[in-house]
Parts: sequence; structure tokens; C-alpha cells
Amino acid sequence: MKTSKLAVDLLGGCVVAAGLAAPLAAAAAQFSTGGTITFTGAIVAPSYGIATSTSEKSQGFRTDVPSDRNASTVDVKFTPAPHTSTAAHVYVLVNTASGVATPRTLTTRFIDNAKRAAPQAGTQFSMGRAGGTLSIASGAVGESAVTVVVSYD
Repeated sequence: MKTSKLAVDLLGGCVVAAGLAAPLAAAAAQFSTGGTITFTGAIVAPSYGIATSTSEKSQGFRTDVPSDRNASTVDVKFTPAPHTSTAAHVYVLVNTASGVATPRTLTTRFIDNAKRAAPQAGTQFSMGRAGGTLSIASGAVGESAVTVVVSYD
């Protein structure tokens, strides 16, 4: 009986494939469906919807129309998520060439959704579960971009 070269090559290929099948099957078993995922810490969902708004005349934080309050104000509105909102702290920082810093000339104001103005002026505000609106108004030319940080309780 003559054996062709093709038959020998096919037999060799089958032996190699059989030798690889066991390790590949073991590796595939690691990626099968099902199993358990364990989390350590907390899964956090956004507690507030956050949106910004400006008037049609707005030029960011700066304006050439000082009599028009809306032309120099950006509002950041915090809308509470249903049944999940927690209290939070809001901080306003100015973006500079070297990082972020406390604003010196920006005017900020926070009014909660019950229309109560925050008692303190400045750049740090405590926000209750109802959310509210942070208004940021005109400052020096160098204070034209800000970072708003929200820290949830």
C-alpha cells in the first residue's frame, strides 16, 4: 500500500490540531457566558442632570453691554434625578495657564429650585436634594474659562 505525501501531511495536521485543541478548549472555558462579577466600593449614578444656558446676547463671561445682566452670565442648572439625588457641594475654579485657581473677579450666585439664594457669596456652595442654578457672571479678561466641580455627599 502506497501512502501519498498528501495523506501524511493531512495526518500530521490532524495531530497538531489535536494537540492544540485541549489548551484552546481550556482557554475558551474561561470566557464562557455566566459567572460572577464582584464590585468593591460603590456604583455611582449621576444624581443631577447638569446643563448650561446663556442668553442670545451672551459672550461667555464677558460683555460689552454692562447694563444687560444676561449678556454676561452663564447659568449651570442642576436638575435632580428622580428618587436618587443626594446633597452636593459645588465649587467654581478659574482655568489658568498653570492649572486651576480660585476666581478673583468672577461673580457667582446660587439659587436652589425653591428660589432661595445661597447666603454666602463666593465660589463654594452647598446644594440640597432639590438642585438649583449656579450663575457665573463677568470677570477679568484673564478669567474667561472655569471648571465647575460637583462633590456628592
